[in-house]
Amino acid sequence: MDKHPPSLETLQREVSELTAVYHGRGWTNEATDLESALATAGNRVGATGADSDPTTITLEELNTCVKAWLQAKSWIIAEDLGILVLESCENLKGERDLMTMTAMHNLASAYWGRGQLDQAAALASRVTKLRQKILGEEHPQTLTSMANLASTYRIQGLWADAQELDAKVFEMKKKTIGPRHPSTLGSMSNLAISYSNLGRYQEAETIARQLVDFGERELSPTDTLLLNWKLTLASTYRDQGRLDSAEKLEREIVAVSRDIFGTNNPFTLTAMANLASTYREQGQWSDAERLEKEVVASSETVLGETHPQTLMSISNLASTYRNQGRLEEAKNLGGKATAVMKEILGERHPHTLVAMADLAVTYQMMRQSPDAETLAVRSLRLMEETIGKDHPHTLSAMANLGYIYQSQSKWEVAGGMAETVHSRRERSFGTDHPDTVAALEDLRRVAWVEAADQNSQRMLN
Repeated sequence: MDKHPPSLETLQREVSELTAVYHGRGWTNEATDLESALATAGNRVGATGADSDPTTITLEELNTCVKAWLQAKSWIIAEDLGILVLESCENLKGERDLMTMTAMHNLASAYWGRGQLDQAAALASRVTKLRQKILGEEHPQTLTSMANLASTYRIQGLWADAQELDAKVFEMKKKTIGPRHPSTLGSMSNLAISYSNLGRYQEAETIARQLVDFGERELSPTDTLLLNWKLTLASTYRDQGRLDSAEKLEREIVAVSRDIFGTNNPFTLTAMANLASTYREQGQWSDAERLEKEVVASSETVLGETHPQTLMSISNLASTYRNQGRLEEAKNLGGKATAVMKEILGERHPHTLVAMADLAVTYQMMRQSPDAETLAVRSLRLMEETIGKDHPHTLSAMANLGYIYQSQSKWEVAGGMAETVHSRRERSFGTDHPDTVAALEDLRRVAWVEAADQNSQRMLN
């Protein structure tokens, strides 16, 4: 059946029905917002007379309402009205109209806020392509759509796609509005995060260092932008094995963010989780446990029990328990986090795969070797397919699988893996990185056992 342009009466009726639903749910403020939007539209129509289309004016007011709800993070309400507005705009004006593209952008943002990432990415990709064709790649609205799509890709774990878009947005903003514009600096920070996600730590550090240097010259020490840039820089230090530098900077960030925002704040929780990760890398298990338990409790309250950040904090705490020898607690927590991640994020998401690989190590330490091998093999294969064979997460998963094969006396397979891990880490991180050093020690251990076995065989023969 062909779609017909909506009449003003039809649109008003649909909005009135939505208003009645909100009144019925006790959402009085939202219902009042809708009533005010219709009243404002009516006043505008009365003031302009026959010079303007009443339906278009009503849609403009409703679009403004959606934007206000997005800013207030009222995602469910914004999605309800966003769907109605987009359908009406498409039927009235077609998908290539500027108002329709704005409605698409707004609805994609509502989907993103609700965690409906597949729907958000599909709609964000659609509006980005339309704006590129109609407005051009350098138009501010096009760049905003590209940046939002990249943000969605990052959350989905599609890090290569995010990095490609982030790089384009950054270069275009440098060209059009200048390298020191706040929007350009924000895109520069996004690019650093994407590089870090891809394991390109030196490139990430270079960008983060530039941002921090600029922020320390131009911004207040407590400015949110500067704190975010410092957090990214500290993460690159940790990932490159410079743990003392990471700890010093992260402790500073946590102290400032606790003082300004309080503990129950998403940024503070991220900063605390990062410091706990550094403590784990340093083997400071009691410090890591103390901080991680606080992060888990606050994240469950502030973000929700199924939020990706909450689930990662649970998986990290499980890892700490394992290293303290508390294997049953580690298994229970790690199993819980992995199961929920599979359901919420999907099995192929990088966060899920890291949790799977960690759980496999716990199984191995509990002498559940078959379960450990099955899970380790699967997580490694999926990492190779999704984030690449040379990614640091992939190499860690390969090293863990190699340990499992060593425990099964499969020395030839374990030796091949140890050699691969060492050569790739040396190429990516250099000779002195702690992970490279650990890989070399592992390679020497396997080689020593293999040599001892060969010597024994010669003596028997």
